[in-house]
Amino acid sequence: MKYPFLLAVLLSCTGTASARQTPPSPSDTAQRATAPLQADHATPRTPHATGAETPPTLHPDTVQPPARTQFIRPPYLRPGDTVGIVTPARKLSEKADTAKVRERFESWGLKVKFGPHTADREQPYFAGTDAQRAADLQAMIDDPGVKAVVSFQGGYGSVRLLPLIALARLREQPKWIVGFSDVTMLHLALGRLGVESLHATMPGKFRFGRDETPEAIVSDEALRSALLGLRQRIDTDPHPLNSPGTARGRLTGGNLAIVCSSLGTPEEPDFDAPTVLFIEEVGEHMYRLDRMMQQLARSGKLAKCKAILVGHFSDMAGQKHFGITDPYDIVAQYVRPLGIPVVFGLPAGHEDPNVALYMGREVTVTVGETGAAIEF
Repeated sequence: MKYPFLLAVLLSCTGTASARQTPPSPSDTAQRATAPLQADHATPRTPHATGAETPPTLHPDTVQPPARTQFIRPPYLRPGDTVGIVTPARKLSEKADTAKVRERFESWGLKVKFGPHTADREQPYFAGTDAQRAADLQAMIDDPGVKAVVSFQGGYGSVRLLPLIALARLREQPKWIVGFSDVTMLHLALGRLGVESLHATMPGKFRFGRDETPEAIVSDEALRSALLGLRQRIDTDPHPLNSPGTARGRLTGGNLAIVCSSLGTPEEPDFDAPTVLFIEEVGEHMYRLDRMMQQLARSGKLAKCKAILVGHFSDMAGQKHFGITDPYDIVAQYVRPLGIPVVFGLPAGHEDPNVALYMGREVTVTVGETGAAIEF
């Protein structure tokens, strides 16, 4: 196994892998303090259920509140709570097993509700039209019986829903929005609204039977424990590219390409506030990675960060053509000269293990000779 230390730490905090078959006890969920809701004076609006596929303007309810608005922390889940599952981007493959996904969540003591278009395959790429996918997401946000909304998978398409949905309702009825990859855009939008969210594995990444690996179990247990409020700290092994130090800031970021695409839009992270930036990537050519890091550097965003967390950079391409084998070497050129704590090797992103991260939360990052710690 590639991450034995991580598996040992995670399982010691959340129970053994057998917890998958045993719903968490009430004592496991005792620590569920939630931040007091802040008044949101915006009047809720009815979401668009039909209409143009990609309106050019931002939905009125996604306009961010004034800078430095206190963040809202959704309530952690309890046994018997319902998780809503939607597909905001790419349609599911024909092999997707929604029955086993339901069983996995039920083994955690949670109920499951699928959006009507979760498994829609009528469109060439997307899981339904923009309006249909937006309606599914909005219905889960508005449903008081749904306590978390989990994206089945990523791909591309979440950004197309932003003009059609009223995310600001999550300030009045907060619940966890869960996913990674393309779901980064939803995390960024929620960050501007002042609502915490959960960067974690998704049902499309679940593994069953012979396909299940120890690393995949770590990812699944990280999601379960984060939903239940049991995640307090992540420890990582030393890495030769780490930069030492201690810093505190609000966690933002996710998929690097999505973060870069948000610059200059209403979803751009508030780098003027103390910020801890997390980045990960998959399937990009090395020259494109360099170009994205150039963008973050030349726009002045990197220089404003208090700390940087570097996750998985998986299945990258063009190493021979660009003359650099390890994508971390490209990232290091831009982040190590900043003189701030930098963590390389954070096991989060497009491969297992994919540990859960509370986006929008103030975190403390400590990097030393023995490794690094991220405290939530």
